[in-house]
Amino acid sequence: MESHERELIEKALPTNFEVKKLYKQHQEFEERLKKLGRQVFLTSTEEAEERKLKQLKLKGVERMLRLASA
Repeated sequence: MESHERELIEKALPTNFEVKKLYKQHQEFEERLKKLGRQVFLTSTEEAEERKLKQLKLKGVERMLRLASA
């Protein structure tokens, strides 16, 4: 997420419940991705999870930006 996107989202956090929920979820996905990234080897299940988390993060950011811009 770029800094101007982060600023827009953070500005909407106090007043928009859905943005707040998505932001928390985004942070949880990021933490799980960090844990997976520290592993030397990923199983095929973990690789699939990593791909899914990245997709979910991207969709979440897109949704937060739409909500914050409205």
